[in-house]
Amino acid sequence: MIYRLPRINDKEIISDYVKEHYENGEKTISASHGLILSEYDEWVEKINRNALIGDEAYGKSLLLLCFDENRLVGFLSIRYELPLELSYVIGDIGYGVRPSERNKGYAKVMLKHALDVCREKGKTKVILGCFKDNIASARTIIKNGGVLLCENDNYEKGRLSQYYVIEL
Repeated sequence: MIYRLPRINDKEIISDYVKEHYENGEKTISASHGLILSEYDEWVEKINRNALIGDEAYGKSLLLLCFDENRLVGFLSIRYELPLELSYVIGDIGYGVRPSERNKGYAKVMLKHALDVCREKGKTKVILGCFKDNIASARTIIKNGGVLLCENDNYEKGRLSQYYVIEL
């Protein structure tokens, strides 16, 4: 897998990625840091700024495009300076895989990479969340050492969320 920050010239491949989600009936893009609510150029600037200097509320973070050869297969969000209280709301790590590439092991590989980055950044544990009905994501977290912490209603989305901790 190749991991890198988004670039201005990635607009077409990212648009194709988003289109596939929509065609699959999905209205949100996991781990995208507000991509569909932003102007593309501004979104790229924000993602790159967050990697270099961080955000006042969230600290430094990485949003990586994940490629298998030349195909964009997913987004990986690593929020390694996130305040603890926010970790329990949005999680330290988030990932999303394009619908046609799911159930092929990409999420597991992406999460392993994120855990390695967090170790390099000095974190000793991370918190991840997923919707309770997203059994594939829960399995991915558990396979990477996740232990269930709690369940909470996600009032914004009307779904039950589960939160896991992984000791690094």
